[in-house]
Amino acid sequence: MKVHFIRSGERRYSMRIERAGLPVLVMDPAPGFDPDLPHDMVHFVVEAALGLKTGVFGQIAAGGDAGSFHVEAGGALSAKERQRAARKQVAKGAKLIKAQGRQGELSELAAFLFDIAWRSGTRPDSAAQRAALGEAERTRASLSADERARIDAARPQIFETFERVSKAWRTLPVGEALILEWPSAQPIG
Repeated sequence: MKVHFIRSGERRYSMRIERAGLPVLVMDPAPGFDPDLPHDMVHFVVEAALGLKTGVFGQIAAGGDAGSFHVEAGGALSAKERQRAARKQVAKGAKLIKAQGRQGELSELAAFLFDIAWRSGTRPDSAAQRAALGEAERTRASLSADERARIDAARPQIFETFERVSKAWRTLPVGEALILEWPSAQPIG
């Protein structure tokens, strides 16, 4: 699966997901733009590193839509075929969301924890920063010992990947895409 993170404006991005044998999915605009590392890119890297098969991107790789992507308009499909594909996509996505269990929740919690920890090194001390770090500690405390150990073990890899993709994202011109391969989180091209 190839995920295109497209810088579509100064403070806007979109996503296009290509999957073998499945319809192309899009989200335009995508939420959570950030000039350093957009929200969905954080999820992508964290889920890939932790091997979460039923997080957002694992669901999409398995044929779902994560409840927020839709089948791309145009392309080789007729309008009728696109409607049928969209209905199947939504049904498959809903089934996968229902079945995701703890991994779906862990995806959200881990993405939050890694995002706060990675950014804390560059953000100045402030009441908002201290509040975010406090919330991260409360969130971390809610995890099982095994989940905390898994997150701790993945930290170096995730932070290295954040640095690499953030550098590429920051220099990406408007209209261009950073393409990541699932589940390796390796840039393509």
